[in-house]
Amino acid sequence: MRTPRDSHLTGGTSSPQRIFLVEDSPIIRESLIGVLDDAAGGRTVIGTADTEQMAVEGIADTGPDVAIIDINLRQGSGIGVLTGLARRDDAPALRIVYTNHYNRRVHEHCSRLGATHVLPKGGDLDELLEVLEEH
Repeated sequence: MRTPRDSHLTGGTSSPQRIFLVEDSPIIRESLIGVLDDAAGGRTVIGTADTEQMAVEGIADTGPDVAIIDINLRQGSGIGVLTGLARRDDAPALRIVYTNHYNRRVHEHCSRLGATHVLPKGGDLDELLEVLEEH
């Protein structure tokens, strides 16, 4: 379900990095929002979705800088989200697949579909945060 949020930096001149999160697990979604939605760190989660259709529509509606996409969704898949975004001129430049189903074949397939990064989910979020900080 999309849940746009109003959040901005105070006292700074730069805009926060606007993130749309595609994750079907409520526990993982809320945990990631807690880590990612960090105005002091220059990030804000502007929306979420747990299905392919809601993700493609939500990303189109909110115009995020970053989409973080799980492969397994409640309906559809992250592969379908990537395919839908590849057809759009206004897709976020940074498309990160963040999945428990990480392997070389998945990495290559997602990269061909426009993922800029394919990362394994794990206990440590450092790699995901480093990618966000690089951009």
